[in-house]
Amino acid sequence: MHPKDIITDMKTMYGIQILYSKAHLALHYALSLTYGTHEESFQILPSFEYVLEQQYPSTITDLQCDENGKFLYFSMSLGASLRGFWRCTRLVIAVDGTHLNGIIRGTMFVATAQDMNEKVYPIAFRYDDSENNLS
Repeated sequence: MHPKDIITDMKTMYGIQILYSKAHLALHYALSLTYGTHEESFQILPSFEYVLEQQYPSTITDLQCDENGKFLYFSMSLGASLRGFWRCTRLVIAVDGTHLNGIIRGTMFVATAQDMNEKVYPIAFRYDDSENNLS
């Protein structure tokens, strides 16, 4: 769904013309009610890390926060991906990253290999907070 869809629906259903900016805010509000906020997602990362390690013992995770509890970085490699890497891929790793410039800024990295079918095989993921030099 996009803000333009909300504008069209409001006009069709209620005969009300709303601004794009209001539709954009309404969409973000509805998404935060449905999925929670970015801040709430970062708050549950320690629980996510714990459950991931309990359910998949060969999974490797690393969550780092500063002395005030502020998020620094999170790394994760699922055990199944690691086992598959050693058994079913060419043993060459490619690392790529992208800068996230939305509400939450940072850098997302992914380590991949190529499987026997010449497809991309994910090995590990990492998110770094771009607002510090420690990560």
